[in-house]
Amino acid sequence: MNPLVSIIVACYNKERYVQETIDSVLNQSYQNWELIIVDDKSSDETASVLFNKKNNDSRIKISLNDVNKGANFCRNTGLLNAKGKYIIFLDADDLLIKTCLEKRTSIIEKEDLDFCVFTMGVFKNTLGDMYYKWIPNSKQPLHDFLSHKLPWAIIQPIWKKELLVKLNGFDESFKRLQDVELHTRVLFLDNINYKLIIDTPDCYYRIDEDRKNFNTYDFLDRWVHSSILYFNKFYKVSINKDMLNLLNGTILNTYLQIIYNYKKGQLTRKEFNDLEKKIVNNKIEVPLNKYTLFLLRLAKLYNLHSFRITGINWLINKLICMKI
Repeated sequence: MNPLVSIIVACYNKERYVQETIDSVLNQSYQNWELIIVDDKSSDETASVLFNKKNNDSRIKISLNDVNKGANFCRNTGLLNAKGKYIIFLDADDLLIKTCLEKRTSIIEKEDLDFCVFTMGVFKNTLGDMYYKWIPNSKQPLHDFLSHKLPWAIIQPIWKKELLVKLNGFDESFKRLQDVELHTRVLFLDNINYKLIIDTPDCYYRIDEDRKNFNTYDFLDRWVHSSILYFNKFYKVSINKDMLNLLNGTILNTYLQIIYNYKKGQLTRKEFNDLEKKIVNNKIEVPLNKYTLFLLRLAKLYNLHSFRITGINWLINKLICMKI
C-alpha cells in the first residue's frame, strides 16, 4: 500500500474558504491520506462547515480547541495525532492541485529525503487570476531565511514525520515567523537530506485581503516580538557559522513592514512610535551597532518620503547584511 500522508490544517475563522481547501484534498489523485483539521476556537461558523465535510469522509479528523492557542499549537496537535509516514502543513484557505500528493510522495519516497520543497502559485479569488509563482530556487536557503528573503512557505514542503517529531514540531512561543523558525532550525542541522523542486505549482496560496483576521497593530506587535525572539534564538549558532550579520535582515524587514503600514494609514502615529521603539531599541542578545542603526534610519527616511528610486530597499538590505 502507498504510504499514508497526514495533511495538517490549523484553522481560525475560515468558514468562507475551508470547504474549498478540503475539497482540494478530497480531489487528490493519491488517496491514501488523512486530513487533520485543528480549529483554534473560531467565532464564526467554521466548525459547522468542518463537521459537515467530516460526515462525508472518515479520513477527515476534526479537533476543536477550548480556547484560542495559536497556529503552532494547532499544528503540533495535528502532528501529535498524525498517523502518516509523511506530513504536509496546509493553511485553511489555500489549495492543492489534483496531483500534489501523488507527485510529492513519489519523489520523497523514491529518493528517501527528509523533506522536499515544491513550487507554489498565488491566487486571489480563483486559480489563474494571478501569475506570480514562489519558486524554491535558492542556492543558500539558510542564508535567505536568516535575512528574511524567504525561499519557501509552509505549504510547499512534504516532510518525513520522524524528522518533525525529532525536532519537537513548531516552537509555540512564536506568534509570527512560525514556519521561518522551523525551516531555519532544520537547515542548521547536519546531514539533512532535502531537495528543491522547480516545476509548475502543485499548491496555491490565497492572498485575498478579506481572508485576514487581525488588527494591524496587534499583528505587527506579534511580528516584532517574534523577530526579536528569532534573533535571540539563532544568534549563537549564527556566530558559530559566521552568519550573524544576516540576522539584521530580519530586523530590517520587520521595520519596513511597520513603516509600510504606517504610510498606508493602518497605524496611528502613537502606534508607529511604539512599534518603532520596540524594534530599534530591542532587547536582542547582540545590540544593534551604529552602522545597523544608521541603515534603519536611512530606510525610514527613504520609505516615508514621496520619491521612489528602484532598488534602494534592496541596497539597504544588502548593506545591512554585509559583514563589517
